[in-house]
Amino acid sequence: MERLVDRSISASLFTDTSRDALPQRARTVIVGGGIVGASTAYHLALAGETDVLLLDSGVLGSGTTWHAAGLANRVRATETLTGLSMYGTSVFQRLEELSGIEVNWQRSGSFALARTRGRLDELHYQRNVAAQLGIEAELVGPDAITSIWPLINPAGVRVGLHIPDDGHVNPGFAAIAFAKLAHEHGAAIREDVRVTELLASGGRITGVRTEQGDVEAERVVLAAGLWSRDLGRTVGAALPLYAAEHVHVRSNPIAGVEPGLPVLRDLDHHYYARHERGRLLIGAFEPEGLPRGAHEIPSGGFAEFDADWEHFDAIRVHAERTLPAVQRAGYDRFLNAPESFTPDANFLLGETNEVAGLFVAAGMNSQGITYAPGVGRELAAWILEGTPQFDASSVDVRRFSRHQANRRYLHERTSEGLGRVYATHWPNLQMSSARNVRRTPLHARLAELGAVFGEANALERANWYVDPGATPEIEYSYGRASWFERVGEEHRAVRENLGIFDLSPFAKFEVAGPDALAVVQRTFTSNLDVEPHRAVYTLQLNEAGGIELDCTVTRLAPDRFMVVSPSATQDKTLSILRRAAEGAAAAVFDATAAYATILVAGPRSRELMQLVSPEDWSDGAQPYLHGREVEIADGFAYALRVSFVGEMGYELYVSSDLAVNVFDALWEAGRGLGARLAGYYALDSMRAEKGFRHLGHDMGPADDPRSAGLWFTVDLEKGDFLGRDAIADLTPADITHRTVYFRIDDPEPVLVHDETVFRDGVAVGRVLSGNYGYTLGGAVGLAAIDPSVDVASGAWEVECGAGGHYPATVSRRPLYDPKGERMRG
Repeated sequence: MERLVDRSISASLFTDTSRDALPQRARTVIVGGGIVGASTAYHLALAGETDVLLLDSGVLGSGTTWHAAGLANRVRATETLTGLSMYGTSVFQRLEELSGIEVNWQRSGSFALARTRGRLDELHYQRNVAAQLGIEAELVGPDAITSIWPLINPAGVRVGLHIPDDGHVNPGFAAIAFAKLAHEHGAAIREDVRVTELLASGGRITGVRTEQGDVEAERVVLAAGLWSRDLGRTVGAALPLYAAEHVHVRSNPIAGVEPGLPVLRDLDHHYYARHERGRLLIGAFEPEGLPRGAHEIPSGGFAEFDADWEHFDAIRVHAERTLPAVQRAGYDRFLNAPESFTPDANFLLGETNEVAGLFVAAGMNSQGITYAPGVGRELAAWILEGTPQFDASSVDVRRFSRHQANRRYLHERTSEGLGRVYATHWPNLQMSSARNVRRTPLHARLAELGAVFGEANALERANWYVDPGATPEIEYSYGRASWFERVGEEHRAVRENLGIFDLSPFAKFEVAGPDALAVVQRTFTSNLDVEPHRAVYTLQLNEAGGIELDCTVTRLAPDRFMVVSPSATQDKTLSILRRAAEGAAAAVFDATAAYATILVAGPRSRELMQLVSPEDWSDGAQPYLHGREVEIADGFAYALRVSFVGEMGYELYVSSDLAVNVFDALWEAGRGLGARLAGYYALDSMRAEKGFRHLGHDMGPADDPRSAGLWFTVDLEKGDFLGRDAIADLTPADITHRTVYFRIDDPEPVLVHDETVFRDGVAVGRVLSGNYGYTLGGAVGLAAIDPSVDVASGAWEVECGAGGHYPATVSRRPLYDPKGERMRG
């Protein structure tokens, strides 16, 4: 087949320099000259950072870029990802004018088809996100679709989401255009330079080693696609990405197939179709992909696999039923080439946990063309400013557990990951592959008692429970999923009586040593110079004052602190603490696997503790937000009187070898009190009802503590801490948004996130995170609204997917127990 990029094209642009000898150093070295690396080089140079060296092992635009279909669509599942992708289409529209290179941008528009109720709901949510960002998007019926796409057989199609400004581009030429612009702005480019390993010293990147010699660097960007994992490993950075075969075929010429034909995404049948030279290009995201290890892939830059029509057959049948002209025309090309995927189907972006100055922009999950301009812009800003300038939580390379870079794990997960690109993005969707890799000490016991497990950070956790021995019915929905009533029972049991949770996935750390206090004081926003066994809820900020972590820090002794953070931030928290302790007389230990965490919560929690422990459990013996070591069952535990569910409760930190014994004692005694086992779904519904924040939804690295409603965690008087200078002068008038609490008045709808919030019919904000408040009798959550809007007046509504607008109650204080009296007993 013809390649979309070749040596003659790229060499002609950089004849004077692309084969020159390597410089001995550059401030920034970018490894990988595909569209992502070239975009990053351009945006760095555009911002004035000209000491940039872009290296490619072959020619620019090879690797993954050359065989991409070039699709560029504006609307994604969240506002953050949509912001990245819509920037891409805006750049492609003017890339030829900027660079002088014809990139074949075609503003054809697109249709995403819905054949099922779930997909219809998903498209409603996407249209809602589009409206928030001013993107034209319309849901239309089959007649409107066939009027624009007359080749379609609309049988089974419910609606299509039409986005007129979507399109497609020649990806190889677009990569070269970005590289040319980078070169014109001062960046250096070298082709045919293979990087064999990265260089680091003292936990910081120092350069790259190539077949032509070493290059010193202050920072390195890995944009090497599927090769990024192995390169990162040379300096100990764990990058969870893995290759899979990705297929698109091309038909013979078909009458009526013209350049303006919209891109078609038949999502429920796992394929897309677009025009190419009077033919249709049809690409597959099949549910069961074919993973390929790096050792199976040629390293020449234009890797291909043999045609596998048998594997493609199910997709072909669906495509030919919807597009009968394709069956009549036949095919003239089968392209099968590798692309890289991550365990959660979102890409890797940002600075690594393990090596300072090592940045990553890889694992694009076949979305590299769409995201490349936005990724390049945001990574350049991240590098130059030192912090992300957008909510990077869902794509931050630090979100994964280190073990998720394991090749066996990745091989199994990638078989499912490819298909997830076009699978329905259900709320609370759980992957089925590569499961039961990490388990809590209580996993086997909870399985016996009816736990239905999900995963977070590849660690199994009980999401909800069925009767022991029963087979759970798992039916996902944008409305009330199959577990809705069971979770409600768990929720009410905790609110009204007593519940027991396994919260062992919480990430747990100890900071110990003579300088331990100094380390946590300069890491976190609150004053942690408190009496021993006092717990403090606090934040960790980046240099720009954005929220990177929220944690509970407990002073165990004058020189020892316990830090507890969300499971998904385990490796990130460890990295932040270790960097803060560099050069200090303090050590940081990851104690996550060493301790189980059991939460006993509800009005009768104190009564249960009295049955299993000889200690005094009165309020005087252990007040709220205090901890102590207690005798319990046949062992000991550290009991912390806190509660993420908003009820009186105790988090019990038990060594893993004692965990089953302590849990059995609690469960045996608790049943006599009517205790209920409860999972993470109930936990989340209760924290949403109480208004507790969820990191990554309600706050993130672009949110300051005032806008997030968490200024009470900040103590400016305690001395310096990371991010202090950025927030020291913030006043209530400086907030970027106001975080408010709300409840849908109608008890039927269920919320997810990113729904639009209206006041008097005008859009004024969006839902940050939503759930169902079983105690309050309706969907609840937190929202970010325009800070100039008067919360106390007006008629409020929330748009809930396909259900339309629903009246809502909005408040600046939590709607459940606003004074927190129930947690204090």
